[in-house]
Amino acid sequence: MRWWCSASQGVAWTWAWQPFPGVWLVIILIALAYAWYLRGLAAPADPEQRRHRRLQIAQFAAGLFCLWLALDWPLGPLGSGYLASVHMVRYLLISLIAPPLLLLGLPEEAYTGLKNHRRILAFLHNTTQPLIAFFIFNVVISVTHWPSLVDRLMATQVGSFFLDIIWLAAGLIFWWPVVSRVPEWPGFTYVWKLAYLGFNGILIRPVFFILLFSKFPAYATYELAPPIGRTSAWSDQQLAAGVMKLGSAWIMVIAMAFVFAAWVRASEKSARASTAAPS
Repeated sequence: MRWWCSASQGVAWTWAWQPFPGVWLVIILIALAYAWYLRGLAAPADPEQRRHRRLQIAQFAAGLFCLWLALDWPLGPLGSGYLASVHMVRYLLISLIAPPLLLLGLPEEAYTGLKNHRRILAFLHNTTQPLIAFFIFNVVISVTHWPSLVDRLMATQVGSFFLDIIWLAAGLIFWWPVVSRVPEWPGFTYVWKLAYLGFNGILIRPVFFILLFSKFPAYATYELAPPIGRTSAWSDQQLAAGVMKLGSAWIMVIAMAFVFAAWVRASEKSARASTAAPS
């Protein structure tokens, strides 16, 4: 039994279910920590606040589900040692889909409470400044998709675990300035949030060119893996390039739509407040 998904060198793929206790433990611990934190908060008295709290719980649960889906069977072992395209699906789930849902699911008290922790706040101030967060995310994603590094990390459970955790951490840093208001970045307005997400959506990383235009499979892990059906390592790599680029682009477009909707709501609220104010 393996505790985390990694490449199964030379072992043919089978649809027989495989347990990964390490994945379950991580997901259960996060869920318990979230439930414990909510239990310590005062129950919302206002019906609107209760609906908002239920929405937050649903968002956090959705983020945790996406994380579990990417880490556990079958996507976990498929993406770790058999198909580069599934590897990219896992990357999207771990770094671009799960993090914003998890952050949106945290109650406001969790963010405002950070102001009492100077060291944590200083760390967040240094890493979640929008330009720095953008730089950290794209450097991490580019480096962790470099073929030689992927082949080394995927070969062991510890290496694969590290890769998944670094993706999640990079995703949380990237989404933090968009979702959280602590620390405050007054200059990071809705316009800049749209630009931040839009530029990341159109950005083409060097690894994309390698995967798309290479005449040979770039990852030895997937080239040497026993084939699944009629899929070749090269055609799967082409698909992986498409998933990496188009998948991230669509996620950014959807996120931009939510940001734009929030901008419209804020503008309407401001206009109503101006109208209601005594002249």
